[in-house]
Amino acid sequence: MNTPRLQFKRPRLKLDVARVRQVDRRTLVWIGIGVLALLFVISRVVSATPGSGSAAVDSTGASRGHTAGSRATPRATATPRTARAKATPVVISGQVPISADTSGPIILLNPGIVRQGASVNLTASGFDARAAVDLVILRTPTDQGQAITFAQADRGGSFSASFTVPASLSAGSFIVEARERNSNKVAQASGAIDAGSSPVVKLGTQVGKAGDSVVFSAQGFTPNETVSVYWNSLQSQPIAKIPADGAGGVRSGSLTVPFGAVGNNAFIFLGAKSQAPITASFLTLSLYPSIQLSSYAIQADNVISFSGKDFGPGESVAVYLNSPTGQPIATAQADTNGAFGSAGGFVIPFALKGKQTLIFIGERSRAPTTASFDILPYTPSAQPSTYGGLPGTAISFYAMGFARGEVVHIYTGHSQNAAGTLVGCFRTDNQGSAGAAGSYVVPGNVAAGKLAFTLIGNKSGGVATATVQVMPSSVPVQVPSQPPFTCALDQQTPAPGAAPSTNGQAPGATPGAAPNAAPTAPAHGASTGPATARVQATRLAASDAGAPALLLVLALPLLTVMRRSSPASDPGHAPHVAIDSPAETTTADTTPAQRARVGPGA
Repeated sequence: MNTPRLQFKRPRLKLDVARVRQVDRRTLVWIGIGVLALLFVISRVVSATPGSGSAAVDSTGASRGHTAGSRATPRATATPRTARAKATPVVISGQVPISADTSGPIILLNPGIVRQGASVNLTASGFDARAAVDLVILRTPTDQGQAITFAQADRGGSFSASFTVPASLSAGSFIVEARERNSNKVAQASGAIDAGSSPVVKLGTQVGKAGDSVVFSAQGFTPNETVSVYWNSLQSQPIAKIPADGAGGVRSGSLTVPFGAVGNNAFIFLGAKSQAPITASFLTLSLYPSIQLSSYAIQADNVISFSGKDFGPGESVAVYLNSPTGQPIATAQADTNGAFGSAGGFVIPFALKGKQTLIFIGERSRAPTTASFDILPYTPSAQPSTYGGLPGTAISFYAMGFARGEVVHIYTGHSQNAAGTLVGCFRTDNQGSAGAAGSYVVPGNVAAGKLAFTLIGNKSGGVATATVQVMPSSVPVQVPSQPPFTCALDQQTPAPGAAPSTNGQAPGATPGAAPNAAPTAPAHGASTGPATARVQATRLAASDAGAPALLLVLALPLLTVMRRSSPASDPGHAPHVAIDSPAETTTADTTPAQRARVGPGA
């Protein structure tokens, strides 16, 4: 019984599932149809929205004015809609002088030789600002004329327009006259109707910068006539004159783009016989010069030079420091390519500190550029002739890193809050260095310990320090008192090429005197020979002077041998004369004349 009942339920279960699947499929079909209908409605709405399509463009030119050939005089109340004239840039050129004639307005036709029905471009200038100008075509100057169109000048009194040559005009010359309304300003330009072809000029490029060379070709001029080329205006001087060949053409020529305003410019070709000006537009680009300095970090009293490129051809470049006003500090001359190398140059003054900016401006192109550099401070170094000694020891200095030829002052007791005491000076050489320069005798009343010296350059302001260890003396030291030091070099100017004095000694001092040597008076008139010096050094080693005294004990025998084996005039050993040479010692009763030969500080 269970088996038939199970077979009866299974068909019912399958039937329910099939119905559910059939309902789902129908639902999906209806949903899809609804989505398609919605998309169709949205597309129709979007396509019907105004402005969603392409705007119609009137290419007939009817909205610009009257149609060509119309004889009706334009209404005075109508506001003409003409193309705005491009502002004629002012040309600044040292090679081609600019005419200052402003006697009246002018108009130009391009082309000047045309056929009936051809389109002619007209450019005009010199009219009153915003003035309405009527254009009339005449056969002869006495004709009444036929109105062709009208135009309105811009704020500069210029405008451009175009018209179609009437088909009723026969071959020959004609005149286009521009008459300003409510004014007596009139300008005329002549043209010709020819059954032949009109001149044509082709430029190799229509974009470039001042100084670029532009190749061109031309045809249609009168055979063997001279074609003058103007830049923007027929009133200026021609920039070139080129002869046409027997066929009235120029197979290949070249022009140099002159200086002028950046933007739209034009070459104007005018035949001497055909008198048909042909205008070729040219877009002048800006100049972007660049500068390279010889050094971007330099110390004062050194020369900085510079190189440049991409200036105007053959122009002079003025160099200013930090501001483009006032007088330039240097000038450089650019070559035909607008470049110059390692030109100019000036000495950095000591008054300048930190970052500085050089400004370069082309004289004719007015193209500017800048270059910055840093002025480095002087960081000299100095060391004493000895790092330790007893009172009465003469000390000189070895220095480097100062400015060349400057006077260096030596101070003791110098700090940020105290100027200290001037005790010596010397002048550096052409490398900013000095050897065994200056002279100072350690006073007898100086306490044992470190004695610091500060060396300051009078021009560079460079500061160097040196320290000497003063040893204690076991015996009384008799050192004559020293008067306040005055640097004689402060009032002197070294002659060119002369070896500078390095010790502050006035010119004319006794030759052969040892300026850096200072005598040490022996106690109780005793001799200070080598044996005595060694005994004193032994006593110092036995005292509490420490390591410096021990080093001096070890070095004294070697110094004695070196002194005896070297010439007496060697200045490098002058500071040790007081210790090792009995012949050069003196007593406390030294006469003033003897002290004068010793030098300052004795």
